[in-house]
Amino acid sequence: MVTDLKIQRGDIGIGVNKLQAYLNLMQERGFITTRNLQDGVFGTRTQNAVNEWQQYSNLAVNGTIDYDTFTSLVNKLRELNIVTNIPVASRTYFLSQGSQGLSVFKMQEFLNEIASHNPCLRPIPVDGLYGPRTVTAVQQFQYLYDLTIDGVIGKATWDAIVNERNRIPQSS
Repeated sequence: MVTDLKIQRGDIGIGVNKLQAYLNLMQERGFITTRNLQDGVFGTRTQNAVNEWQQYSNLAVNGTIDYDTFTSLVNKLRELNIVTNIPVASRTYFLSQGSQGLSVFKMQEFLNEIASHNPCLRPIPVDGLYGPRTVTAVQQFQYLYDLTIDGVIGKATWDAIVNERNRIPQSS
């Protein structure tokens, strides 16, 4: 499932913060040259790093984190066996009921990938809207993975979802 949702210049939050960190991991490995501030604010540096990553990944270079850019970054983490434990720049950076956008869409998608391998989790709609079913799925995930059960995707839950999703063998 693909969406036209984007993370772009001027956006602020946990999605930007985590993706800045993923881009920095790529910079540290020599895939791109631009180093980001991991401040959760999508500015010029982040846009430059995104452009470089898109060029490296043979994606359309548009300076926004679209579905393909987000997916390619997380898939590269998987390929490199990188387990993340990335701090966030502000305690106000999290996803919760009422949040919407590409970060929510991808977390829903990742939760469904995990659910397809874990019968204790149920699939949820992937629509980019953090509604009651997403809250419940996040709470179930948090319970199963021994996280604080609050239905909110903050630093620890974000990393746990991405890391668990990346443990699933990639289908060909």
